[in-house]
Amino acid sequence: MDWELTENLEDKAWDQTLSRLPDGAELLQSGLWRKIALAENRIVRRLAWQKKGVPVVLAQILESSRVGFKFWYLPRGPICLQPDQAEIAWPQVIADLKTQARRAGVIALRFEPENWFLPSDIFGRPLKPVQPAKSLFLDLSKSQEALWAQMHPKTRYNIRLAEKKGVEIYRGCKSELSSFLQLLQATTKRDHFRGHNPAHYQHLLAEGEPAIELWLARREGKIIAGGIFSFYQGRAVYLHGASADAERQYMAPHLLQGQMILRAKEKGCRYYDFYGIDEQKWPGVTRFKRGFGGEERTYPGTFNLTVSRGRYFLYLFLSRLVRIFRS
Repeated sequence: MDWELTENLEDKAWDQTLSRLPDGAELLQSGLWRKIALAENRIVRRLAWQKKGVPVVLAQILESSRVGFKFWYLPRGPICLQPDQAEIAWPQVIADLKTQARRAGVIALRFEPENWFLPSDIFGRPLKPVQPAKSLFLDLSKSQEALWAQMHPKTRYNIRLAEKKGVEIYRGCKSELSSFLQLLQATTKRDHFRGHNPAHYQHLLAEGEPAIELWLARREGKIIAGGIFSFYQGRAVYLHGASADAERQYMAPHLLQGQMILRAKEKGCRYYDFYGIDEQKWPGVTRFKRGFGGEERTYPGTFNLTVSRGRYFLYLFLSRLVRIFRS
């Protein structure tokens, strides 16, 4: 394959390439996410495979250390910009990733391709996903009338109910993040999922400007729901959401989502990504998101590539010892 491997392609060229994806740029592989990761003291690496100066495969890598060993993680990567070349490109991409990982002293890398559907034996054994295995994408090329028509009747009813009950949607400021985090703590407990360290949400808003926004819903002056959303390079993403337990009858999250769908259209986004659905793990959240319509997407999977087999098995052994001593 006569493609040139380039390291650390600068943000502008990187994001311009990502924006060529039919459904907009993948946030977790973007320059914006690199900025957030660097603010969290993460090590970020980039590899781009170019043909005649045009990037066709991108891989943004997060490096971490555990028990003294280095690992690479590619959230929603690598990304192939020319799907018809995917099968041809993969052997070269995987060989270069292994070579670069060895040079960096990495013992294994985990990757979760966004759009690289190949036979599972090429990727290796699938693992438990880090990012959600399925998502829901809403095509924003449709009119508001068409978008509302494809919603579940109960969802449309709940949006109207929230408006009737006086729920107000407004752009939150950074000082109101604490109110959102209080709601989030209740939501994670109620819906059985894990949140992040509070500093992560602070970095999202501080480093993600102007693409990442905090939006809140209030009634009679009290904040009862909220969400963190990104509007970036053609794709909107519902990153995090929360709602109060006591005021759920006012259906504020439904009105909030409806307003954010319209905001995404206004900002020229081609798709609205609800980010994650799972009937088994998050039945209530999944039912809520499906009420807005859209097309379900199943990602190719989560895979592990061992670079140094001996050191990887040593890592597994030491990790078990650490868990034993901590228990």
